[in-house]
Amino acid sequence: MDWKEVYKRKLKTLQEAARMVKDGSEVWAGIAVPVPVALVNALLARENEARDITINIIVDLYPQIKWRNQNRDSNIKVDCGYPTASRDKVQSGDFTLTPVRFWEGPKVYTDPRIRPMDVAMLLVTPMDRHGYFCLGLGADGSLPIARNIARRRREGDDKALVLVQVNNKVPRSRGDNYIHISDVDAIVEQDQELASLPNGEISEEEMTIGRYCAEFVKDNSTIQLGIGNIPNAVAKVFLESNVKDLGIHSEMACDTMRELTEAGIVTNREKNFLPYKSIFTFAMGSQQLYDWIDDNPGVEFHSVDFVNDPYIIGKNDNLVSINACLEVDLTGQICSESMGWKQYTHPGGQLDFVEGAFRSRGGVSIIATQSTATPSKGEGQRISKIVPNIALGGIITTPRSCADYVITEYGVAQIKGQSIRQRVKNIIAVAHPDYRDELEFEARRRNLL
Repeated sequence: MDWKEVYKRKLKTLQEAARMVKDGSEVWAGIAVPVPVALVNALLARENEARDITINIIVDLYPQIKWRNQNRDSNIKVDCGYPTASRDKVQSGDFTLTPVRFWEGPKVYTDPRIRPMDVAMLLVTPMDRHGYFCLGLGADGSLPIARNIARRRREGDDKALVLVQVNNKVPRSRGDNYIHISDVDAIVEQDQELASLPNGEISEEEMTIGRYCAEFVKDNSTIQLGIGNIPNAVAKVFLESNVKDLGIHSEMACDTMRELTEAGIVTNREKNFLPYKSIFTFAMGSQQLYDWIDDNPGVEFHSVDFVNDPYIIGKNDNLVSINACLEVDLTGQICSESMGWKQYTHPGGQLDFVEGAFRSRGGVSIIATQSTATPSKGEGQRISKIVPNIALGGIITTPRSCADYVITEYGVAQIKGQSIRQRVKNIIAVAHPDYRDELEFEARRRNLL
């Protein structure tokens, strides 16, 4: 088969590709960096003629996407998990959000009983000589969703479409992260700059938390680090320590992972599961990170229903999972998605790795947070992030029965296996001193102490 000829037949303009999307379609547009901005904008340009189309996107990083006028009454609606560039649209109710555990996403979005996607829009590398496009920075849910749509198309579903935007700037990653041209219905060629995620400045409190977390990581441990300054602080502690031969099994590839590998701290050679490979499902970071991923045999991307499956995670011995949160209540309930009714993030893979670490022989799960926060970018009264109860409307991301350790700049609180009375004592001990008396009073008022 001459794949170049097939490529020519499937090559379309952006407008032609967008017109292929039928009314009533659920459209998958990807996660984070590999969102095909040009394809999404071409579809949004059909707002006046389209009917009942929903664009589904997880981690919105691109302000270039032209959906500022979309709302709940639009012909093309938006479902945006983990909003960043469009957070105000989610909080106002103009966009909606679907709560999904990350590892369950592929089943949720392919199962005909639940909510199958009809169209996949993918940002990919140029085609290789074998007819394969690489998804580059995100197998995540995109790969299994696209493969399911392609199967439906072969079975005669004329609503099912796989559209790819070829971008010369996408790195060619290793792993199960490829789709063949025979599974693609239309190709557009449009380069776009890849979104970057700059590291924030790490505070002294965050460094203190990082040191507490790092105490759980020994030689030969496998690590998972979430998003934010605290996981970055943990990595910085590793760079200043003597820890060696770490492995990586983590949903997100970030610059700290690259730095640990280049420093020789991460080798993956002592991993008992998938040795010599850092395992990810998507990536966010700098251009240096994307260059490091490109054609790197030591880095593999796999779909999220593999990487984040708690049973797969648990195959890694001595796995240490470190994630952040917004609130912790006195009994150990973890809220990582909202402040009251105001949505900030998607549940992501936090609970996946909490459960996976518990299944790991020698595994540990840590929820790390500063003890206080100041709302509205420094404006307003400081508040405690350890609270008597999660705020009204707040979302429980990790149940108290699953939480293992909570760490703040004031120390380590063990939660797993502790009675209500004991865990309340442990949690109050890591709260900011200014709030401990109030927390103890509220605990006694509720008969928790």
